[in-house]
Amino acid sequence: MLDAAAIEEPGIAFAALPYDVGLDPDDPASVFTLLSLGLEHGVPGALLTIIDISGGAPRGLGAQMAVLADGRYCGYVSGGCVEAAVAAEAMRAIEAGKDEILRFGTGSKFIDIRLPCGGSIDVHVHVRPDATIIAEALNLLAARKTFSLRFDTAASSVKLTPHSAPRARSEWQAFVFVRHYHPLTQLLLIGEGHELVALARLGCAAGLPVRAYMTAEAGSDQVQTFGAAVTLLDGADLPELPADPFTAIVFLLHDRFKEMRLLESALGYDPFYVGALGSRRTHAARVSRLEAAGVSDSRIAALNGPIGLFGPTRTASALAISVLGEITDARVRLDG
Repeated sequence: MLDAAAIEEPGIAFAALPYDVGLDPDDPASVFTLLSLGLEHGVPGALLTIIDISGGAPRGLGAQMAVLADGRYCGYVSGGCVEAAVAAEAMRAIEAGKDEILRFGTGSKFIDIRLPCGGSIDVHVHVRPDATIIAEALNLLAARKTFSLRFDTAASSVKLTPHSAPRARSEWQAFVFVRHYHPLTQLLLIGEGHELVALARLGCAAGLPVRAYMTAEAGSDQVQTFGAAVTLLDGADLPELPADPFTAIVFLLHDRFKEMRLLESALGYDPFYVGALGSRRTHAARVSRLEAAGVSDSRIAALNGPIGLFGPTRTASALAISVLGEITDARVRLDG
């Protein structure tokens, strides 16, 4: 969750050198949050987007920054080596009141600003973005809805379009650059014990929204302390899950009979990842039980097991790292 209050009072004089306010650069809501705060306080801003890359670059097409006229900025268009300089140029564009396309790196007029990887990036600076678009973008991201922004760089205009396919990639379409927005990976953890606590801790530390559906109360207070939402299951059925195509569901249970009842319910959703704890032998037995219960072959095939990029693991923390790595790999492949 973004802490807007933490950046409303910057703590140093306005008009100082540009400085990063510290919002999570991996959260697409960060740039819109800063721009929204600027509007609330009468401070104009700019939305910066990488629209072209030549050679190597640490960030991909569509990477963004938000810059305010008072020097505050968030986001990244490189690995952190040129952001302050980029923000300074954006402040100049904000003052001029005109959109610009700036090149940084090889072939740039800014000969003292270089990308360590040796390539170049073209950054579109859209000054004073529309307040309605900023508000709508924040609402859609909060609701875990997809959308895209269409940047007509020639006309200095931006249009928000609802809906974006999970595998859609930011790209040029004729003379318009389309930047797609998808929700962060959401973790739904079902089970109990040290494994669930460890994975909840790691997921929250990674900045992901985490919901734990726990079959025992032990450890629930600790999981809530990490920032995860906790639901205690007092029966054999799962409540309706807030699963979407950008959700990963992980079963962390040692009671196979309890797992079976809950697993059948969860396999009715369409997350990009679903997996269950256990050895190869345990997973083979699980598959046999699901087949006997009449679960479709496609649903069973989507179930990962044993879970994790590596293993077998012998500690809860190692398992958590392995599982989150596998989920991250699946999300990277989903995003193309």
